[in-house]
Amino acid sequence: MSPAKSLENKKYPRGIQAALDRFIESAGKISANMLGMVNKVGGQIYALLFLSRDPLSLDEIAEILGVSKGNISVNVRLLEELKLVKKVWVKGSRRDYYEANRDYPRKLLKGFFDRIREGIDESMRLINRCQGQFQEALPVVKSDEEAQKDADFMMLQLDILKAFYTAAGQIFEDFYKGRDLNTELLRRAILD
Repeated sequence: MSPAKSLENKKYPRGIQAALDRFIESAGKISANMLGMVNKVGGQIYALLFLSRDPLSLDEIAEILGVSKGNISVNVRLLEELKLVKKVWVKGSRRDYYEANRDYPRKLLKGFFDRIREGIDESMRLINRCQGQFQEALPVVKSDEEAQKDADFMMLQLDILKAFYTAAGQIFEDFYKGRDLNTELLRRAILD
């Protein structure tokens, strides 16, 4: 069964349905593999609701995705906690219906950049700590020429990493402060 079969009352042309299926399946994989915010089913639910003009019930979501209603319910609650979906009232129905919070792509992008920025900061702390330890160990290896060469090589490698993370950090700093981005530092750190 496809990840998104037609809604009970809607029949999509084959090309539209194929595109919808691909988007929902891909969004699930992206959520699970890259973003870390929600699992595959949560990503598929959000993608389905994001592309749906009308709110959907848990039963409809479960039927469309071919996933158990219990699994859908758990994931919808998680998406509600993350403020990615919201419960809405549908006149004439006692069921709970849900729709996507449409500013998710903005939140997603910010969260993605924030995680990268935190990774850069953590990497810089680690590199600085390691360089400090190497500096402390240098007096011990001064009498051993081979050990000195190894230590020099290791320090050079850490300097290269530090240059990369410094450039990447500067790009994020400029981005967050609305300044023009100078990618030349990062380009040199990667390509030179």
